Amino acid sequence: MTPLNNKQHANLRIQKSNDVSRFKNQHLIPITVQDFIPLSTEFPIVFVKNEETGQFISVAVMGIRSGINLYCQDVEWTCAVAPIGFHNAPLSLVKTSDNSDEVTVCFDEKSSFISTDSGEALFDEQGRQTEFLKRKTQALLSVAEFTEQTQAIIHILAQKKLLTSKQLNVKLAREEEPMLLSGIYLIDEKVLNALSAQEFEELRLQGLLPLIYAHLASLHQITRLAIKQNEFEVK
Repeated sequence: MTPLNNKQHANLRIQKSNDVSRFKNQHLIPITVQDFIPLSTEFPIVFVKNEETGQFISVAVMGIRSGINLYCQDVEWTCAVAPIGFHNAPLSLVKTSDNSDEVTVCFDEKSSFISTDSGEALFDEQGRQTEFLKRKTQALLSVAEFTEQTQAIIHILAQKKLLTSKQLNVKLAREEEPMLLSGIYLIDEKVLNALSAQEFEELRLQGLLPLIYAHLASLHQITRLAIKQNEFEVK
């Protein structure tokens, strides 16, 4: 990623495009807690663990088989809901240093969205940010804030030992035996129901119960994914 500079990149433009095919090989898409309720109507929402850091992140499952995103094989995004920040590419925020909270806007030089001929200008003739870039930057800042909130909430869930490793069985038409989806973590309903009244009330006051129930309800979308996977494999 390259830091954006109003002198070096004065003529840089971004083509408006909702091309999602860049995610075609990524079946797990990181999401924030603000995504849980709207996305739960379409995708299973689960947690995965970074084995190096031990940190959990929340993801939307968009494919049964690793490396195949069933929703992003084509350019068009046809689903009624999408993760926040799904269309922020090719821009992103990067910390200026490991010891600083300051961030800078960067862009992906290899992105097909980058142009000097057509698209939305990032700077005006005076080198000032255009309204387009200001909106994009604010969207990036919002996603960064949501991501911090998400990490804090997942930390609470982990502290209360609500996250448990699970394997989900998925029956696909081309497989004689059910496929096992492993490496994922779910909220354990038994542990949730065994919380003391005080602990449960704490979750309610922190506004976490709707998120927990959205996650649990989303697991019913595994069937939708299996049907979509079967349709994809018989094309």
